[in-house]
Amino acid sequence: MEDLTVQVAELLDEYEEGLDDAVNIEMHAVAKEAAEKLKATSPRKTGEYAQGWTVKNDFDNKTYTVYNKAKPSLTHLLENGHLEKNQFGVYGRTEAKKHIKPVEEWAIEETVERITKRLNNG
Repeated sequence: MEDLTVQVAELLDEYEEGLDDAVNIEMHAVAKEAAEKLKATSPRKTGEYAQGWTVKNDFDNKTYTVYNKAKPSLTHLLENGHLEKNQFGVYGRTEAKKHIKPVEEWAIEETVERITKRLNNG
């Protein structure tokens, strides 16, 4: 009985390692694709803003962050709109250009789908 317990524990350890690897590989791939999608769909398609999308990897937490390295403060303003002052001193609001939220939603769905597929196939 003791031998069976050791074998089961070893199998579970192997499965856990495989799961960690699968999650890490798929999260990294989706994060890189998300950065490319943001480069293609950014409201400012040329210049620093569009080209600034990149991926940062935090190895301790096994998380990936897609962010704009070149113009980080511009992301919120473009995504949500902001107040502006025109030539007459009247304040208005710029139109929100939702380009981050759709990619975020895609990335979440895609990550779950890929991890599930990888675990079911392998």
